[in-house]
Amino acid sequence: MKQKVIAVAAAFLLIVSILLYMTYQKNKPITLTFGMFAGSNWDVPNGESYKIIDEVVERFERKHPNVKVEYVSGLQKSDYSEWLSQQALKGNLPDVFMIRSNDLSTFSDIGIMQNLNSYIHKDDAFDKAAYFTPSYQSGTYQKKQYALPYESVPTLMYVNRTLLEKEGISLPSDNWTWADFYDICRRVTKDTNEDGALDQFGVYGYGWQNAVASNGATVFNAEGTKATLSDERVYEAIEFTRRLEELNQGMTPTSEMFDKGQVVFCPMRFSEYRTYKPYPWRVKKYSSFEWECIPMPAGPQGDNVSELDTLLMGMAKTSQHKDLAWEFLKMLSYDETTQEDIFAYSQGVSVLKDITNSKTVSRYLQEDTPGESAFKLDFFNKTMEHAIPVNKFSDYDQAMSVADSEIRRLLSTDEDIKTMVNTLQSKLDILLQN
Repeated sequence: MKQKVIAVAAAFLLIVSILLYMTYQKNKPITLTFGMFAGSNWDVPNGESYKIIDEVVERFERKHPNVKVEYVSGLQKSDYSEWLSQQALKGNLPDVFMIRSNDLSTFSDIGIMQNLNSYIHKDDAFDKAAYFTPSYQSGTYQKKQYALPYESVPTLMYVNRTLLEKEGISLPSDNWTWADFYDICRRVTKDTNEDGALDQFGVYGYGWQNAVASNGATVFNAEGTKATLSDERVYEAIEFTRRLEELNQGMTPTSEMFDKGQVVFCPMRFSEYRTYKPYPWRVKKYSSFEWECIPMPAGPQGDNVSELDTLLMGMAKTSQHKDLAWEFLKMLSYDETTQEDIFAYSQGVSVLKDITNSKTVSRYLQEDTPGESAFKLDFFNKTMEHAIPVNKFSDYDQAMSVADSEIRRLLSTDEDIKTMVNTLQSKLDILLQN
């Protein structure tokens, strides 16, 4: 009998010990680390770069009282990639961290990022269809989802409406074409003070890359292993850009000319639009004319689209708290409160369709719209859904620099476009294969 009592007591103590251990494990303090840089990813002023993150951290810690989220403050974007690489070498990567678009392939290749496919597939509360497709695809590398999108920025065409009205020209429609674009530029490019030099121009800042994107072509393949310039659509884009530049008769329009109202069109990232429209920025820039934003003009084989740049969030492969890291990742990327705050405190666009379509966000955008203009969400949503994600592989900057230098030189000559571009194609393929 005594042995039986002892056995029961021992079993009871074992159960209590197990329960206490489980309770401790569940509630023991955990530190989750987050890697971020200060300021804006889009190189525009942002005095509230920590506000969204701090609010996410506060909500996450309320949901998980035993978790403390920590991050290093004051790290600049220019130093961030090197800092993250050093943390990887030290074996001290943050559990979750920001990823710039040109770092995704590099960090994926060296194996420091967690493939998120298994988390996505087993999480019934997660639906990738909630995202704008190009934003979501920005986190994909070699058919694996290594990151979730946090904030995106498309390029739109900004139009000096005041100058168009002065010239008696109607604002282009949302489905305008290269032909419409060229015709307006031709009509407005002139010497208004009759001193023998052009002082009014059609466009500033429109490059051959803009034309390639809107003609349904690309510069490199998705893997970054070869150039894709030997394409009729690319030849057309370069020829069109050359014709546009010839309208300027050897002169080069400047950003200052656009600011002063001497240029009709200027491609601009949406982040710059949001930065410079609200007071007091509008007093400093673009204050002498009313302006609108519209989609980019479509090439004969393309659409009214442009490239989309996206700031991503990923998880360290070495994280010891991957389930918590996945939850935190979702609160940054997939949570509606966080994504609505993108419009309130940042200069980009939410990556969630329902947020960008919401009445609240429509109000934010309308507040940023100049003068009596109306921000039209109908074309904006189409622009986001059909944009071309920027896939910046490890050698992207070097290869693009070579391509841009050669093609810019070509634009100022009468060389045969097809011959020169095919030669450039071979040069880039050799560069990318080394």
